[in-house]
Amino acid sequence: MKDHPFFKDTPKKALDMAGQPMEFPIFYYDVRFVTAIFTAKTSALKKLLPHRRFKPIQIWPGTGMLGIAAFEYHDTSIGPYNEVAIAIPIKFPSRFVVPGLSALKMMRKKLFPVYIHHLPVTTEIALKAGIHFYNYPKFLAEITFQDRDERLEVTLKEKDDLILKLLAKKLTLKRSAGFEFHTYSIKDNVVMHALIEGWAPKFGAVRMGSVAELELGEHGISKELAELNLSKTARSGLYGEGVMTKLHDPDQRWNADTLEIISG
Repeated sequence: MKDHPFFKDTPKKALDMAGQPMEFPIFYYDVRFVTAIFTAKTSALKKLLPHRRFKPIQIWPGTGMLGIAAFEYHDTSIGPYNEVAIAIPIKFPSRFVVPGLSALKMMRKKLFPVYIHHLPVTTEIALKAGIHFYNYPKFLAEITFQDRDERLEVTLKEKDDLILKLLAKKLTLKRSAGFEFHTYSIKDNVVMHALIEGWAPKFGAVRMGSVAELELGEHGISKELAELNLSKTARSGLYGEGVMTKLHDPDQRWNADTLEIISG
């Protein structure tokens, strides 16, 4: 898939990572991913958000979303690895968020603005690049994918300590689709934005149904998620195979106090 038109003519640039050159965008040539969106009280989600101007996108008044996305990166420009994203769909900078409408637009347009709360990965290079360039809250973990007939089981552990187990339906791959993730992270009083462009030749999506179940362990992150009183099942989700993505270098930064754009 390296010669796919999705990657053709993409401008590249090299950035330094403590003496190690890294080329951007990072290309992901062959990805399988599953995303499960659980509901939670908006008031509980706000306690996890590190900035008052991060506004949770709500399905209806008082109810927001927490997404758990698992990525099996078979072939990338930094090598194969696995990743799990625990994220909250948000609006930033503050815009008027209409409960229900904003969530429907997000799913319909396949444009997902998210605050990254936890982002465990399985390789050192993915860990270092994510922290150095994006301020992502990454840590090394064990992430496994097991096919269970029509379901996909994703297990996330840290040092043999179970964090979560996601059992998700392999949604019917009806069509191809493009999508975007707009990620937001915050560190040292700086809010950072990065764009992930994607193209899925095989893609499935459900806006309302029962698409995944979640099992939690006794890890600190498990307890944090348990306190959110998440819905018992994920009511919406995505599934893709043979997906291609481009992770661009961060393109915008804000001073967290003033929201002034930081240049350079």
